[in-house]
Amino acid sequence: MKRLRHDVSVAVSIMLLIAATAAILTGIIADLWHLTGFVYHTYAGYIMAVLAIAHVALNWSRMARYVRFRLMRSAAPRPPTHTRAAVRPSTISPRPPANRSTTGMLHALHTRRGFLGALAGLLAGAAIGRSTVRARPDVPFGTDLGVAYHQWSKPGISDLFGAVASWGTQPPLYKTYPDAPRIVLPPPDDRPGITLEEAVQKRRSVRAYSDEPLTLAELSRVLFFTGGINTERFGAKLRAAPSAGALYPIETYLAVHRVTGIQPGVYHYTVADHTLALLREANVRSETVRQGLMQSFLGTCGVVVYFTVILQRLRWRYQERSYRYALLEAGHLAQNLYLAATSLGMGVCAVGAFLDDEVNAMLGVDGEQEAAVYMLSVGKT
Repeated sequence: MKRLRHDVSVAVSIMLLIAATAAILTGIIADLWHLTGFVYHTYAGYIMAVLAIAHVALNWSRMARYVRFRLMRSAAPRPPTHTRAAVRPSTISPRPPANRSTTGMLHALHTRRGFLGALAGLLAGAAIGRSTVRARPDVPFGTDLGVAYHQWSKPGISDLFGAVASWGTQPPLYKTYPDAPRIVLPPPDDRPGITLEEAVQKRRSVRAYSDEPLTLAELSRVLFFTGGINTERFGAKLRAAPSAGALYPIETYLAVHRVTGIQPGVYHYTVADHTLALLREANVRSETVRQGLMQSFLGTCGVVVYFTVILQRLRWRYQERSYRYALLEAGHLAQNLYLAATSLGMGVCAVGAFLDDEVNAMLGVDGEQEAAVYMLSVGKT
């Protein structure tokens, strides 16, 4: 039994050394490429923890003997120092054989040296990884998660690890509210507005709005030219704004304040059939102002448009780059909204600083599977 225990202890020590080496190497890789979610480094850490606990359990008696020895040694009085007298060779007694306790203490000391060596190796590995990152001027050193994500989502080594991870399956392309009351929007008229060149020149962020309400036809036209379905090609229904893989992760919601023909409230734009689904009938002016950090124009405009992102629509295909693409697409839609409203003589103001949790709660999304990323005021000037 003692022999088996010794063999198991040696085997655990070897595995602990291997796991420590793997943790050092994966830690360096995680630092170099800012792979904050690098699963292999996490697994190596868990394995090291389990093996370390097993190693302590197997060597508990030796460690306890060493601790008792240290305590006894520190408590025992020290013998007085004196000048060592010359001793004749014939009077030197032979060294007594080492007893069991002495052997155990020597082994404990040896174990401590091994432990300190392993600890020094871990610290050295971490220092190498961190110093390598510091040596790269293109990678700011700090806790900026945006920078860390940008570095991590670059094409390259992360593709190798992303290829073996599960990114889920493709969700439905359209979100609907089948039980909600629906408002059919009129087809967008084809009357010409101002030219594209004029719209680009006149486009500005507008925060002052008149009391004149939007008409349902104007709202229909703005929504259609912002992100409506405008053509079909190879069986795919394409929209007014570009999208990675034509997967369209952005959903559009509205907080209606003043629109002729519909009640104030919260609506979802169902792009598949160009309709509005009523989620809540209520005056939400004060809510929208509070969401936008008390910017009053969010309560005086005709409509506040919200863009949310359903990341899984991109994640199953584009993996770690999904969030990049989603934010880009929100920008495409926002610029379309600016130009479409400007062509009708209306004003728009985009807002990026808002209370996420309050917006998500009002729209009825969880903030994880679907989350708000943009809000824009639209109104007559």
